Amino acid sequence: MRHTVIIVDLVILFALGLAVQVSSAEVWIPDNEISSYFDGDGIYTVIGAVKNSEKYPIIPTIEIKIQDVDKIISESYTLPVANPAKDIPFKIKFDQVSSKNPILEKPQVTFVPGPMDYTDIEVVYDENLIKHQDGHTSGFIVNNGNSPAYGVKVYALVHGKDNKFIDVGKSVESIEKLEPGEKKEFSIYPDPLFTTQVNYYSCFVIGDDMVIPTFVIRDDKRFDFRYKTEGYLTDIKFYDEENALTFFARNPWPMKSFANIEFPMESESQKFVVYQEGREIESIQSRNEQNTWHVAFDLEPQSSKQITISGFESNEKSQTGFDAYYLLGIIPVAAIIAGIFAIKKKKGLGQTPS
Repeated sequence: MRHTVIIVDLVILFALGLAVQVSSAEVWIPDNEISSYFDGDGIYTVIGAVKNSEKYPIIPTIEIKIQDVDKIISESYTLPVANPAKDIPFKIKFDQVSSKNPILEKPQVTFVPGPMDYTDIEVVYDENLIKHQDGHTSGFIVNNGNSPAYGVKVYALVHGKDNKFIDVGKSVESIEKLEPGEKKEFSIYPDPLFTTQVNYYSCFVIGDDMVIPTFVIRDDKRFDFRYKTEGYLTDIKFYDEENALTFFARNPWPMKSFANIEFPMESESQKFVVYQEGREIESIQSRNEQNTWHVAFDLEPQSSKQITISGFESNEKSQTGFDAYYLLGIIPVAAIIAGIFAIKKKKGLGQTPS
């Protein structure tokens, strides 16, 4: 069972320009790297990649709109860091799509500058990078940087005949740590629909997932919190009468993942309970040195579930300790201290493909 504790790392905004920028010629989704399909379970799946041609790392957010008969489905997703001159693939499942012929509009991209101390990890393109008969690929990555990398994952654009973009995959191994100069093996499997169609993979490596800041309106006031996940959280709302937070947790990957949510402490006696589709599920609660609560729980493979978290007491302290972090999205000039490191619990939230 994996439990991630989030503390503070360095995220620097550029001293000039806006903190949040719209898509530009340097950050975009190429027309040949966006597609959609219905997976083996009949779930509408959107795949693509954000291309970063800037000279600095970015944290992109994509807005996806789908015309589904007489309704529009519109959702936003913040992706992991895209390093300079690299892509960051995405794969998002929409089980709320009900028609057989939905229309996908081209996603819009916004972004903010990412951390400047990004890790230099590369896929080793040699005879060990192999596409196997069952359609999956395996190979090695190497840390070319001067410091260890944690929570390393390999994403890939999967191409079929005539270079057609058909899927997005992610490594199945748990690569917890990669020392400078160290090599480790990875493997990526496509959706079962495409096992006989795979021609080649375009691979990209990232380190630890970003801690994503967000907020909801609670008792007519802004309530800030943060989360970290290898999936996506959407439709986040706070219900004052029940004193509970709800959202949809979506995991598009074919392996178990996790969500770790960080709340400001309202009292030392707080006890959070996590419900999935109305049923209580196993979760881990802990408190870090900054007196911040962490609530972590599993996300099942290729799942989309409504999550409810109860245990909130009052919002008198809901702004304490988080305000500086959340200036990331509202001020044009700043240097913001933030950070991540993980403490694994031997028994708990299951393996995650980090």
